[in-house]
Formats: sequence, C-alpha cells, structure tokens
Amino acid sequence: MKKELEKITNLTINELLNNEIILPSLYLEKFSYHAKEIEVNLDDESFEKELNKIIVEDFKTIERYMSMIISNVLELKEDAKDARTALLNKDIDALGEVYKKMINLEKELKTLNNELFIDDTTKTYNRKWIYNKFLDENASFKKDGICLLIDVIDYTYIQDEYGELLAKNLLLFVTNFITQKLKDEGYEFQIARYFNDKFFVFITNEDKKDVKNYILNLEQMLLNTTLKSNSGLYIKANYKFVLDEYKQNQDSKLVFEKLVSYEKEE
Repeated sequence: MKKELEKITNLTINELLNNEIILPSLYLEKFSYHAKEIEVNLDDESFEKELNKIIVEDFKTIERYMSMIISNVLELKEDAKDARTALLNKDIDALGEVYKKMINLEKELKTLNNELFIDDTTKTYNRKWIYNKFLDENASFKKDGICLLIDVIDYTYIQDEYGELLAKNLLLFVTNFITQKLKDEGYEFQIARYFNDKFFVFITNEDKKDVKNYILNLEQMLLNTTLKSNSGLYIKANYKFVLDEYKQNQDSKLVFEKLVSYEKEE
C-alpha cells in the first residue's frame, strides 16, 4: 500500500507543480482522482488500517533517526573528552582508539544520511536531498549549473503490463547508464529521482552547448537500446531528455516547472 500511496502522491504533486498556491481542498481533490485511477478506495476500511500502519511505521523510523543522532552526539562528546585526556597524557595508543571510534562514527552518520536522502530503488539521491541539501533554504540554487530532466516515459506502462520488478530494472539501467557515461566524460554531476519516472541531473562547471550535444547523443543511444529481461522479454523504452541552465540564487521552481513541462530553451 505504501508504494501505491507514493505513486498517488507523486502524480498529485506533478499535476499541481505549476500552481503558485495549492489549497488543501484542491490537493485532496487531485489526490482522490489519482487514487481512483489506480483503483485505491480511500473510503475502504482496510485502506484506513493500512494508512494507520504506515503512519506508525514512519513515526518509528523518525524516532529511530532521532535516537541515532542523539546517540552519535553523545558518543562524539565522550570521544572529544577521551582525545583531550590522551593529548594531555601524550598517550598515542589512546589517541589511536579515539581515531578508530571517530571513523566508525563517520560511517554511521553516512549510513543515516543515505537512509534519509537516497532513493531505495536506484540508489540515486531522492527529492528530499534536492530540497534539503542541494538547494538553499529558499529553494534556490546555490551556484550556476545545467539541469537535465530524464523522463522514462514508458515506466508506468511497463510497471502496469509487466510488473514492478521489470519497471525497477529499467530505472536502474537508465540511471547506471547515465551515471557511467557522465563519469567517463569527467563531468561533475549529481543525479536525483524527482518523481517515479523522472530524474534530474545537475551538472556544474560545464559549457551548455558542449553538454547539450553530448546529452543528445546519450538520448539517442538509450532510444536505440533494446533491453532483454531474464524471462526473455525484449523492451525498447521511450525517454525524453530536456536541458536548461540555472543560475546561483535562481528560484528552482521556475526551472523545474519549465523542464517538466518540456519547454525547451532555444
């Protein structure tokens, strides 16, 4: 049920993205519409039970994150005390132990960060990362760059016709393909899943014309690629790539709306 709710939410947000103000009544109207589309009955008693279960699980997850953060802070405080004592006593072995603890603490914090800001399916960044890490507190860009929208057009069709696993594998193939190709070219970039079937690639320190030519080649390579599943099914999916520049302190909403609406800058 959680996956269905995520899908309904993403469809609703995608439809309302261009609205300057989203009233609760309008959101609820669109949410109900998309729920009916994928045959989820919001009035069903079993749905309410599932929803309550999901809410409880999410609260437990938040509590776990908070406990981890508090635990790490307390541990860091103790490590700082141990390091101070070791320095005063010139105890090299004790300093070595403190260093090991700090390394382990760093790994734990990275794990926590991944759980919060990494997409479960593709292991790329998620939408939380875009708004909490990549953009500033006003949802504006922190520096100049180029944003590429990758729309996996056939994702929903493949999901409905052939199942969740094949749809996920398609997303994995696309993100791994793009990531490897951009790495091979030496681009400085970050990729994040924005909606179920849409990804943003943020590229910095590059000329737009050069990037555009290279991205067009990648798009054609993907369009000409036929994938074969383990069951022997052949799939040739459709994709849409749209590119635009962004500037430091520019409102991200304007750029994202333009890209999602497929309004290419000439």
